[in-house]
Amino acid sequence: MAGYMVNEGFRIIPLYSFTLVICISMPIGIFVVVSSHDNFQNVFAHVLNEYGNITLEAGWDQEPPLVDEINHIVVGVTRDLANGSSTPVRNAMADMNVMIKYGGVTKSLDFVPSEEEAGWYESEILPTRLGSYSLAYNGTVHDQAISDQVDIEDVESTQKISFPEAAGGSSGGATGGGASNINLAGGQISNVLNQITNDINNIRDDIGTLAEANSNIEQGIQDVRDVAERSYILAVTAIGVGAAGILIGVAALLRTR
Repeated sequence: MAGYMVNEGFRIIPLYSFTLVICISMPIGIFVVVSSHDNFQNVFAHVLNEYGNITLEAGWDQEPPLVDEINHIVVGVTRDLANGSSTPVRNAMADMNVMIKYGGVTKSLDFVPSEEEAGWYESEILPTRLGSYSLAYNGTVHDQAISDQVDIEDVESTQKISFPEAAGGSSGGATGGGASNINLAGGQISNVLNQITNDINNIRDDIGTLAEANSNIEQGIQDVRDVAERSYILAVTAIGVGAAGILIGVAALLRTR
């Protein structure tokens, strides 16, 4: 039957209606997929943590972050409402101190409100080392105390996206390939050295933490000893006073007889 689709003999559907539905549905589906993909990329590698009714979302503005490239640390702050929704928190950094940490080195960040979106704050920074970075939160947001440390995305080498190689020649394939290999090896060595430095700094921090804990334990033991000595002295004194009282009582009893 021309112009119609037959569905198992039960009813006849006009072909132009089916085509119209497909034409309308396809653009909508493509738009939804593209929008979802864009939203996913916008929050890629950001760290989201909840503290009571306050949510912090932090990370690099430009991802992946590259060494010796200007970037921003961005922090989004929202507050949960009673109706189940959330609202951006304005002036959220007034009582918050955020520090960026690389190994045992820290730097306090100065945040300014984002001009693009309410509840977001950014701080400009130039990462000069490859490897792992973290953020340390300390303060309050809307009377919610926050004290935490979160890891953010590792800083990577610019060689990941560089083209052509900065030191590569254009006069010969062998020369250019050799220079490219040297640059690649140099970048890999630099990555390894930076990672080793970062690990050493982390170990140094752990040793410092253990030393502090050991010092606290020793202080606690000394406090217990001091309390025990004071208790011993008090007990001996009490026994002496009790014995003296008994002797005085006995003496007084003998005199009355």
